[in-house]
Amino acid sequence: MPPTKQELSLLINPLVPESVQHNNRVLSSLHSITSFLLGLTAGILALQSATGFIFYFLGTIIVSGLFHVVLLYRSAGQGAGRYFPGSNPGEIDGLQVDWKRGVVTDAGYGIRKGAWKNVWFGGGVLGEALSGFILGWAGVGGVLR
Repeated sequence: MPPTKQELSLLINPLVPESVQHNNRVLSSLHSITSFLLGLTAGILALQSATGFIFYFLGTIIVSGLFHVVLLYRSAGQGAGRYFPGSNPGEIDGLQVDWKRGVVTDAGYGIRKGAWKNVWFGGGVLGEALSGFILGWAGVGGVLR
């Protein structure tokens, strides 16, 4: 039975589970620290209600965008797929297989499908990072009033 595209992708450009876990921890730490700092800033600025949450989402978009730019620079334009597994773990976009000759070519740039989602939505942006934002926001806002 011939290997699947995902298996071939992992043979050509393997993902080491320990490295992926480390990258996810770094991303989670980045989002947690920045969201807490955004919460402190929102509390100092005395933002309330929807303006505080808009501030959080705009700050998170800026931080994720900067992190994505750093990933693009470090990966020589290959993007987040070099460091994160993506939505279909391990499958590289643009992989072509010639079964007659037994040749596998990478027509794309080795980009994993949906890896950008790990950068923008991963790391607890809507989970633990949001709770850190609210903690900082309410704590500083309550102390300053």
